[in-house]
Amino acid sequence: MTDQAIWAPNSIPQRKFCAATEDEVFYGGAKGCAKSDAIIMAPLQQIHKARYKALILRQSFPEVQELIDRTHNIFPNMKNPPSWSGSLKRWTFPGGGVYQFGYCKAKEEVGRYHGQEWAFIGFDEVADVQDENVWIMLQAENRCPNPDVMCFMRGTGNPGKPGHPWIKRRFIDTCGEQGEEIYRYRYDMPGLPGVDLTRRFIPARVTDNPVYANDPVYMSKLYSLPEILRKQLLYGDWGAGFGMALDELDKEVHMVDRFEVPKDWIQFGSFDWGFSHPWVFGHYAVTEDGVIVKINTFRGRLMSDRAIAEELLDRVDFSKLRYVVAGHDCWAEHKARNDDSTPSTADRFLDNEIYLSRANTGRHMGLRNFRDMVAWKNRLSDGEHGEPNFYMMDTPGNRKCYETLESMMLNPDDPEDANKMDADPLTGTGGDDDYDETRYALASRPSRASTTWATQEVRASDRSVLLHEMEKRKHTSRHVDEADDLYRDIPPDAVGLF
Repeated sequence: MTDQAIWAPNSIPQRKFCAATEDEVFYGGAKGCAKSDAIIMAPLQQIHKARYKALILRQSFPEVQELIDRTHNIFPNMKNPPSWSGSLKRWTFPGGGVYQFGYCKAKEEVGRYHGQEWAFIGFDEVADVQDENVWIMLQAENRCPNPDVMCFMRGTGNPGKPGHPWIKRRFIDTCGEQGEEIYRYRYDMPGLPGVDLTRRFIPARVTDNPVYANDPVYMSKLYSLPEILRKQLLYGDWGAGFGMALDELDKEVHMVDRFEVPKDWIQFGSFDWGFSHPWVFGHYAVTEDGVIVKINTFRGRLMSDRAIAEELLDRVDFSKLRYVVAGHDCWAEHKARNDDSTPSTADRFLDNEIYLSRANTGRHMGLRNFRDMVAWKNRLSDGEHGEPNFYMMDTPGNRKCYETLESMMLNPDDPEDANKMDADPLTGTGGDDDYDETRYALASRPSRASTTWATQEVRASDRSVLLHEMEKRKHTSRHVDEADDLYRDIPPDAVGLF
């Protein structure tokens, strides 16, 4: 590192971060571990090399200004100091190396850094960024025409922030809570040799920073925080769930091995429609005690309604399903029609002998119900842990669903609701479609059923229902919503039984 005499790492974790050579490195965890100093000094490793450019980011310009001020306290003291351009927010070093500041909060803002060959991209407090696509899209700009330059992505942050789920999944789950593993992955390309890419997590705590570790006032403030916040900000615990919509969701508890579903268990389905974003279908079973088990999850995108129905018929035995609930967008086009002959998604599914009924899509009640279903901690009268009312079989589809459920955060503007996440319209990645589909499913199971209606069976593929619906469509001149018509005379406490 150039001119180390003006600055030196103050801890072992900070030294590891500045010297790291892995492609992606995430540093931090606890508050006060000197993350910002580390990320503004790490780019200086290669600042003397030709064509080298470093980009340092925060979410907003006021946050960036704080980092700029720090560099103004350090860089001018170098033996050969760089020159500063206030308009460009850029330091230019004597050897030609460029060190620039910027800000970026959403993937739409990544475009301002396109095509500029950033050899080093450091994002301070990247855990504040909810959308992992920001990091992924920035990776596409992490390159340099000088083969002697190594290209690095670097990030810092704390648990409990909007980006907690993807940071945990990307770095902590793959590298270990103590950073004990270097995660390696490879993509083989046609005509080019595959290259191992590396990912690393370097944990740090406030006790690693001698400035604050010896400050009894600041340490007392951290110790006095509520338990979950204390775990996150004092100990850097990424397993603590403050801010997560489903904070009791636990793979060790809720994910179970696959098993044969008993014949007497009720089975049902749930569907969340999508085209540019994925469609998701969940297959469920209900135990004699009312516990819901998700058997599997299926998804796809860029498919017509007919193609989706045909795909599902190949994967699921609908003769075993009592019902299939679906989001209201399966009927949403009805009011906008000028021509009543235009079929909806529900119509297309009905043509394929799959009957959809309207899901309870209420977001606030849906989240409360979801949390009740997954709850298992301190459930017993003596304070002991109990068993949840929702499980997922361990399948590839369900594991993908679990990742989405685990990533759901509370809406900071409406803590009674989960934060809405939209999938990338180009790739279909990300999004909360699995959460919505599962929420519909769990909301369809009332706590107690009316025995009168519970003895009647109406299935999603029942021929009598399907034929009745087909006949009804032939004899009416205006569209009648099938779900409303079929269930019009069913008492409210029976909804979800069929």
